[in-house]
Amino acid sequence: MKISHKLLGSFVGISLLTSLVGAVAIAQNQKIAETLAIAEAQHVAQVLAISIHHISNDHESISVERSDELQDLTNLLHDLQKRDIVVVNRQKLILADAVPKSVGTIFDEDKGNEIQKTMQDNNFRTFMEKSVDHPQGIKSIVVPLINNQKQVNGAVILEWSSLYDNAIAQARPTMIAIAITSLGCVIFALIIGFRISSSIAKPLQSVTSVAQQVTQESNFDLQAPVTTKDEIGILATAFNHLIERVKTLLTEKEQRSTELQQALTQLHSTQQQLVQTEKMSSLGQLVAGVAHEINNPVNFIHGNITYIDSYSQDLLKLVQAYQAHYPNPPQTLQATLDDVDLDFLNQDLPKILQSMKVGTQRIREIVLSLRNFSRLDESEFKAVDLHEGIDNTLLILQHRLKAIPESLAIEVVKDYSQLPLVECYPGQLNQAFMNLLANAIDALEESAQQTQPGKIWISTQVTADNRVQIAIADNGSGIPEKVRSRIFDPFFTTKPIGKGTGLGLSISYKIVIEKHHGKMWCDSTLGEGTKFMIEIPVHQPESMPR
Repeated sequence: MKISHKLLGSFVGISLLTSLVGAVAIAQNQKIAETLAIAEAQHVAQVLAISIHHISNDHESISVERSDELQDLTNLLHDLQKRDIVVVNRQKLILADAVPKSVGTIFDEDKGNEIQKTMQDNNFRTFMEKSVDHPQGIKSIVVPLINNQKQVNGAVILEWSSLYDNAIAQARPTMIAIAITSLGCVIFALIIGFRISSSIAKPLQSVTSVAQQVTQESNFDLQAPVTTKDEIGILATAFNHLIERVKTLLTEKEQRSTELQQALTQLHSTQQQLVQTEKMSSLGQLVAGVAHEINNPVNFIHGNITYIDSYSQDLLKLVQAYQAHYPNPPQTLQATLDDVDLDFLNQDLPKILQSMKVGTQRIREIVLSLRNFSRLDESEFKAVDLHEGIDNTLLILQHRLKAIPESLAIEVVKDYSQLPLVECYPGQLNQAFMNLLANAIDALEESAQQTQPGKIWISTQVTADNRVQIAIADNGSGIPEKVRSRIFDPFFTTKPIGKGTGLGLSISYKIVIEKHHGKMWCDSTLGEGTKFMIEIPVHQPESMPR
């Protein structure tokens, strides 16, 4: 499709959208007018219902003997509101009507039995009242008459057609203005669309023709005509410069081939380093940022729970004191006490507050573990407790160790030896632990053998040559020999798309080997499980890699 057609189509679409918006605005205006008319009619009907409620003197039903008073009130409101008003009892017998001759007859002009439904569920309804005098129909609203015993003893029917007509008449100028504005916008958009389409399409067609000719003939001596100084002219000039530049690049292609190959090799190596650096930095910043953002509000909540506990106990004591001094409260207060269920509240509120204390304390512990795991503030290597880093990593992965419908819970068995403080980059080493533990969990989740629960063993020890050895093993399905030889290669993964990038073990290997002068290897037996071993010196050389 030509760009001129696309531009024209876009403006036609805008025109149609403008028309649609105008139509929606007109419909919404009409809907608002109808809603306001119904609201006003309901208000008038409710006022009449309240007045009738006082006239009936709170009896269970409206008596025919009081119909004269109801008729007087109906005539008064009819003169004030200029609308038909009808009052019926539960049998739909008309007790008062703006048309007096209808008094004493049965109201049967609600074809959907809206009056009976209203007296059953106490909800107001609107319906179209049709009669011989008004074959086109009259919009009416019915409101229930309720006494103090919450019983319905009748209903009020009020005509609101005039209210609707007045509301529509008031909204009509706005709707006309919206329609005229929408039509004007449509015409304006079509005119602008034709002009822009014409002014852009022709120069672009010339540039496109030259581009196609250059591509087909490989003739880089051609130049696109520059007829304007606007963006199209700038595009044509830039295209001409591009043709000249491509011609120069083709001439230098053979000379630069070797250099490009070397640059590609260097780029691949740099890419791996950037991925590792960015992943480490992003993870540390994310974890530290989340921990910091959670820590302040949790501390605020945790610190104030004690005061809330104290205040709630004081309030409960106050209520108990009132109960002791006023054992027989009024009926309305007793109803409120029954609704509140004060005895249950008195027992359950301390339990809830205690649960909140335990929960906030747990969150504080998790936040502390996240901060310890990220160690964003530790840019230099230092002596740390490796067990603390492993435990913090396990806490972060705790949600993946729990049982889910698809697999059983994973048990972690720790066999820690007495370790000295180890000099290392704590944040990077924690990342290596995270990758190994996450891979072990993935292996257990993907294992076809679900007859026994998955297990992860973590053991530490100090070797004779003053090095620390950490072993992380699982009882998964194991790793085949042909895969095991490549597990530390960058971007190599056996996981499906979206489940892994092939960088986790590669990054962990570089962290251990290059950053900590250590060793890392894997032992695996198919059907039995896999064990990863990490070994690093307790004291690092003075010149550590950055």
